[in-house]
Amino acid sequence: MSSSVSSAPTALAAPRTVVVYPDRVTLHQAVASRLLLALSDRLAVADRADIALTGGRDGNAILAALPAHPLNPIVDWSRVHLWWGDERFVAADDPDRNARQARDAWFGALVASGLIPESHVHEMPADARPAEEVAAATDAENDAILARAATDYQAEIERELGPDGAFDVAMFGIGPDGHFASLFPDHPEVLVDDPAAKVIGVNHSPKLPPLRVSLTVPFIHACRAVWMIASTPGKSDAVAAALVGAANGGDPHVPSSFAAGRDQSLWLLDAFASAKRG
Repeated sequence: MSSSVSSAPTALAAPRTVVVYPDRVTLHQAVASRLLLALSDRLAVADRADIALTGGRDGNAILAALPAHPLNPIVDWSRVHLWWGDERFVAADDPDRNARQARDAWFGALVASGLIPESHVHEMPADARPAEEVAAATDAENDAILARAATDYQAEIERELGPDGAFDVAMFGIGPDGHFASLFPDHPEVLVDDPAAKVIGVNHSPKLPPLRVSLTVPFIHACRAVWMIASTPGKSDAVAAALVGAANGGDPHVPSSFAAGRDQSLWLLDAFASAKRG
């Protein structure tokens, strides 16, 4: 999608709240509880609930905890729609796809049992090109196909939720370099500030694979609740830097410093990831 770039994206967003749990297992169970309660609360006042899922170890562990969770029965899954905050632009059956991992860890069983309609699963576009075509593609060709993928996903969001719609909960992890979604340090995508640009293609990702699709900061800010989830000592420096950057209005060297939601901005951490906060 076309977009503008400035030095610092800005938007009205809820103040950030940090919640620390003693260990990863407790973190995962607590976030699963929060998610089930948030979905139930939303469905009490709305016809549907829309959540953006995150991948990685924490994201997949949270999803895997849902089926056996005692609160699981309170959610009418037939009214829940699943989305993603970012995705690797690779083949649809690639095991590295966030959607593939989430399907294996959790929602595939719900779809198979008829509890969630397949039409409520809104995966980001995959790369349908043959491997040899991908290998031979120029930067311009990759930019063009990524732009189409971003346009298609934005069109799906607007078709489902309307031009001003947003997700009820958007969950994200944080990388050791401070990235979130597929918005990487000092890359131009994090500085997109056009509220009309909800989704963007990412070329030359410093983390493989190099081609990705991501939500933009303005659309993330429009989501009702944004949850940042991190565990292990390897995330502690990034968490500390992100929260310092957030207090200063956001730092493009630490993209996760821009993470915030319209009504709720939560940082959900284990004690190790939180250890270097000031």
